[in-house]
Amino acid sequence: MKKYILLSAIAAVLVSATSCNDAFLERSPKGAVTDATAFDSYESCSAYLLGLYNVFNGYRFFQGPAIVSDAMGSSMRDTYSGLLTNYGSGFSTIPNGYAAQTITIPTSANSYSNPYVWIRQANILLSHLEDAQISDDQRSHLEAVARFFRAYCHYALLVNYGDCIYVDEVLGESSEKIFGKRDSRLYVADQIYKELSWCIQNIQDNLAEPNTINSNVVKAFMSRFCLFEGTWRKYHGVADEGSLTSAATLLNTCFETSRELIGKFPTLYTGDGNDKHPGKGWGQMWTSEDLSKVSSVLLYVKYIPDYKMHRLGHFEHIASARLEMPQSTVDMYLTVDGLPIHNAAVKTYDYNGLTKEYTLSATPYDYANADPYKTFRKRDPRLWQTVIPPYHVVNNVGTNGWIPDDASDGVYSEFINQFAPRGNKQTDCWMVPNFNQGYHQIETHKSLPSTNWAGNVLVGVPHTDMSNNANGYVNGKTGYYAGKGFQRGHSGYFVWKQVANWDGQDPTYTKDVADKPMFKIEEVMLNYAEAAFELGKFNQSVADESINKLRDRVGVGRMSVAAIDANFDPDRDKSVDPVLWEIRRERLIELMGESFSFEDVRRWKKADWYVNKQHYGAWVNADNTGAVISKTGGATGLLNASTRLEASAADVAAQGGGHLYYYLDPVKAGKGWLDKYYLEPIPSEELLLNSALEQQAGWK
Repeated sequence: MKKYILLSAIAAVLVSATSCNDAFLERSPKGAVTDATAFDSYESCSAYLLGLYNVFNGYRFFQGPAIVSDAMGSSMRDTYSGLLTNYGSGFSTIPNGYAAQTITIPTSANSYSNPYVWIRQANILLSHLEDAQISDDQRSHLEAVARFFRAYCHYALLVNYGDCIYVDEVLGESSEKIFGKRDSRLYVADQIYKELSWCIQNIQDNLAEPNTINSNVVKAFMSRFCLFEGTWRKYHGVADEGSLTSAATLLNTCFETSRELIGKFPTLYTGDGNDKHPGKGWGQMWTSEDLSKVSSVLLYVKYIPDYKMHRLGHFEHIASARLEMPQSTVDMYLTVDGLPIHNAAVKTYDYNGLTKEYTLSATPYDYANADPYKTFRKRDPRLWQTVIPPYHVVNNVGTNGWIPDDASDGVYSEFINQFAPRGNKQTDCWMVPNFNQGYHQIETHKSLPSTNWAGNVLVGVPHTDMSNNANGYVNGKTGYYAGKGFQRGHSGYFVWKQVANWDGQDPTYTKDVADKPMFKIEEVMLNYAEAAFELGKFNQSVADESINKLRDRVGVGRMSVAAIDANFDPDRDKSVDPVLWEIRRERLIELMGESFSFEDVRRWKKADWYVNKQHYGAWVNADNTGAVISKTGGATGLLNASTRLEASAADVAAQGGGHLYYYLDPVKAGKGWLDKYYLEPIPSEELLLNSALEQQAGWK
């Protein structure tokens, strides 16, 4: 710890005073100042604080959105939980390190060291505030912002490590704490709680610039922190201690603070009006050019062309991403009627490509074991906004032109008809512009068919590695290969959450400028619902204030609390109350791809339920097995539902088809989640630097 605490934060972040008219998350100040002038005015102290906002610019160890410019983007920690995957190879293996039991003690870890860099930076400002010639209100505001970030970084340590060294002063070489033991999680949580409570009371909203830390942001973080720690203690059996903040206090504060914020921000974003497709408001939260117009977003990272840009949408267009959703996660999504897919009252639908109408299925089918068109049909639109829906087009006008595939009465256009057509209408086709030519080539948020950054058309989805030809797109059958190098994976469910048609992209340079939310009222609503249940206060009124607002926005059937009994979802983990199961489902779906799920499944002490699931892909009907080939050397490339291994031709015939098979079942392979993974191991380098540190109990 010593080498990190003693890093000079001043040299890295002290900056000249700049105009306060620019939002802190929008631009970084230029120039440097001396120690003598760094803290002499409100302006110079505010400029120093800008460096702390870099906490939001790409560090994966924080819960919630972590904006990083690589293929995983804000979804990295959702791959740890197994809700999403990122597998480039490893056939017949268990690629998830937690499921494969391949996680080891690292030599060093940014998740341990970086928070202390930011904590030191905050403490330096706090130690100099009395030196500044500023008013009491200005001093209170600056202190509140610095203390917010100090709490935020200690929270990151708490989430990952539990016990940690709590630092509330600038440490020098002789400071005892440098070589001290870790403080208990109860003490650290107590300090975070007190810190945030002080901030709420003392931050000066009249001094907060737009899109900076204000009382609403602090309360949103209080809501997040209190839910995490309160539920962690309940499900991990951590008892309260003395006068330190109790689990009941944490959950009650989450409930009350969340309710207050929901009352202040009752309206959810439903889109900018340019798009017609379902779920657009939910989707556009992550692909908007300007989140300042979205009142429910409390804090966001601002991006500006040629000044500050990212590559999140670009990566989801290319081969590097491999960010996908396994079938087990697809199965979590409700139908538009608000029912789990195996609920006794669930409905299935047939689609008429000529009339573009839906009717109840003449022969009901199982959403979990059906052709992708049926799997996606009449489901929660948040699924469509996260994963590219199935389609097929004819690409016969260069690489950037396409026309609808009208074969089999237009069945291939079912989801193209739900979205806007991509490109510009020509006499006999649609032409897609190169996105690297500039911004706003296409105004709409999302459209089909999908393309890469150069506008090259992806003729069909699913697009997998399971074939070397385009077999399957005949007589209404589904193809599983589109012959392109981009947006090609294993499951057939390729993630495109960050993709925005209007956003400029480039094969080499970072050019995306869609803003990204950091704190928003949707998360607070989910915190409110869950805390209410844990306190015995969840009822229809709370559901209507929270979950049903989220469902109304995307057009999904409302939650009726009275209707949720033990049989509501036959696939439920039977050890979880059925109402709580639905509250948790809503959270996982609403926050999908935002790096909350790994923390959620750990605090619920349910990581084994999610991480241990076998990752397999979309269903292939028995009469369409010629559309895929095995990548493991097996007979079919499909899953045997009983053995959980690759199926034989006879197995596939008996099952009526099968799911794309790539990876072993962790449990059947004798692996799976270990309880020691609930907390990360202390890096070995830290143990060498500080002999008073002890390794986590399960990692010794």
